[in-house]
Amino acid sequence: MKTALLYSEEMKRYDFGPGHPFRGDRHASFMKLLKEKVGTDRGFDLIAPTPADDDQLQLVHSPAYIEFIKKGEWDPWSWKAVEFVAADTPLSPGMDEAARVIVGAGIAAGELVATGRYKAAVSIGGGMHHARPSRGAGFCIYNDVAICVRNLQKKHGIERILILDTDGHAGDGTCEIFYEDPRVLFISLHQDPFTQYPGTGFPRQIGEGAGKGFSVNIPLPPRTAIAPFLYALEEIFCPLAHEFKPEIILRNGGSDPHFDDQLVQLGITVEGFHRIGNTVRETAEAVCDGRIVDMVGSGYNPAVLPYAWLALVCGVSGLAVNLKDPIPLPP
Repeated sequence: MKTALLYSEEMKRYDFGPGHPFRGDRHASFMKLLKEKVGTDRGFDLIAPTPADDDQLQLVHSPAYIEFIKKGEWDPWSWKAVEFVAADTPLSPGMDEAARVIVGAGIAAGELVATGRYKAAVSIGGGMHHARPSRGAGFCIYNDVAICVRNLQKKHGIERILILDTDGHAGDGTCEIFYEDPRVLFISLHQDPFTQYPGTGFPRQIGEGAGKGFSVNIPLPPRTAIAPFLYALEEIFCPLAHEFKPEIILRNGGSDPHFDDQLVQLGITVEGFHRIGNTVRETAEAVCDGRIVDMVGSGYNPAVLPYAWLALVCGVSGLAVNLKDPIPLPP
């Protein structure tokens, strides 16, 4: 069965401007490499998403926050900006619309898997895991990860969802949203928060109330390479997945764990990203009939980003792909 690939050219408007590490050309660069190395007709069905509406956003976000983002009147010195948006996430015209397209892609990916049309669906540009119900931060406006999960819970009655966050930064927004929800097992592998934004994601953060024990944070030291990264997956993620028995696995994270990323200091190679995707796919096949929702959006080295994204997507899809690192591995 092919993998659904959710993508729209409108995603390019999710762009924080010159000098900012998150630019809107990332999506097109991935699509270009995909067509060169694999082709969209080999293993993938390209599907255009519908932008999320207010009701869908309100599955996670507050009406006041949504209205603020919709107006797009961002002044870093205003009290509303201080309340609703971190300084690293400046708004600009078109951002609300582009963010809604990304959320819509995540919702659609979940729907396609939940209804059985596809075993795996990938949201290109997704994984906005720093956004909280009433605050945008870390380049994330709306938390498409959490909205996708809430939609699956509400619309499809899915009771057990496993979120695996392999982004180089801890998924603090997603973790907070599901911190008391035992229906969601949240597992995050990320760079040690003593050395990396957002300064959270410690092993002691395990959830509260009914959700105690359902948040699993795995901090990794700087320069962690693929062997110990996979060891953490195999020794923690895989056994927990078998015990939890999720109905769907949702993985998010892009290229920022790469050894030459400009914001994160981990040590994964392009080939390593394929192995990560493959491990997730094999685990999903064992525990939930292969049902995977995947979101790739992060990465802060434009030369590396499309290669790592493609490696992840091909790994999740069970496709072999010959990709070499565009940057030599340091000695």
